[in-house]
Amino acid sequence: MVKLINKSLLILMLIIGLVPLNLTPASAASGLDKRPLQVYVQDKRIHPTQAPVIQNGRVYVEFRSVALALGLKFKYDERKQVITASSEDVIFNIDLKDGITLVNGREVFFDEPMIIESGINTLVMIHLFNPSEHFNGEYNPRTKTVHVYEDPWGKPKKSDLKAIESFIREHYRKIGYANSVDNLKLESWGEHVTMTADVTIPKNGTGLVDRMEHSTISMNREENHSWSIFEIASETEYLDYKSLSNRQVAVPEADKAAIYSLLEAHAKAINEENADMLIALRNPDIPLGEGFSSIEEVKFYVEYTLFRDQALEYTREQNNIVSYEPNKAVIYEVTRIKDKEHPNYPHVRTYVLTSVVKASDGKWYLNPDEDLGLGSEKL
Repeated sequence: MVKLINKSLLILMLIIGLVPLNLTPASAASGLDKRPLQVYVQDKRIHPTQAPVIQNGRVYVEFRSVALALGLKFKYDERKQVITASSEDVIFNIDLKDGITLVNGREVFFDEPMIIESGINTLVMIHLFNPSEHFNGEYNPRTKTVHVYEDPWGKPKKSDLKAIESFIREHYRKIGYANSVDNLKLESWGEHVTMTADVTIPKNGTGLVDRMEHSTISMNREENHSWSIFEIASETEYLDYKSLSNRQVAVPEADKAAIYSLLEAHAKAINEENADMLIALRNPDIPLGEGFSSIEEVKFYVEYTLFRDQALEYTREQNNIVSYEPNKAVIYEVTRIKDKEHPNYPHVRTYVLTSVVKASDGKWYLNPDEDLGLGSEKL
């Protein structure tokens, strides 16, 4: 009986071996994926002359078709067997004879050959595009798609910088007060773009000096690749302000005497650390200032921020009335300041446009909210 059963099992196994098995869809899918690779450049599908291939786990695409789709100029020297693709920002050199690939003059190495074909339709590994700092090459094994695209936040292209510079100059042209925009320089490139620039603004109207704004301009790039400014921070440099020492306008004698007397009283109040006198010289027609609700608070601020931490001595070297109207004037003041407690410290010379006004009581007062510091120097 045992022999009969063993013989029956043997015959059954032979029969199974002779009968072809029908594979289910799931088992068929477990085999090799024979779908062709698709190539996309800048999100648009292209159809290279040579089909992309996978070799030793690396993906290779036809260089010429991809380079042209990226907008590069393509050249093939058949005699030298050298391929060149370039723009104003990047240059690829492929020496087919020696198997050397250069990106921006630097040889690219990888653990597998960069080139697997020869001739005008040479295939290259997609990683060749990455060292350019402008392009990325990626492969998605799930969808079997190759993507080569310009990295929007890679190294900025010269065309990007030209567009930004043009945009900034147009911005100041529309504003209308800038004379020139110079020394444009890229400071940061990423989610936000930051440029620095020197913006020259000539004096106008009641202005007395030209100025230069050392500006930091922060921008956004919009979806349509246009630009918008979201912040401008500036440091002001006043130009040729020392020439005001030669300027003197006509002023009625009574007003001139009152203005100079006011300036002398101001220097005396600071040198004597007299907060009451200093406050009394301030224009009574204007509010006390943000954060102050009484004269007592202003006095406390002057005594404990100006006089407590600094023992200064003011010596005015020059006072020129450089602008005058019946109820207001501007004085160009050159003042030497020294630290009384530390006489060996360097003295400082300051240059200020001091604003004074004739208040409703007919007297002249300081108008400190309109003062303009032009510059200073150590002596």
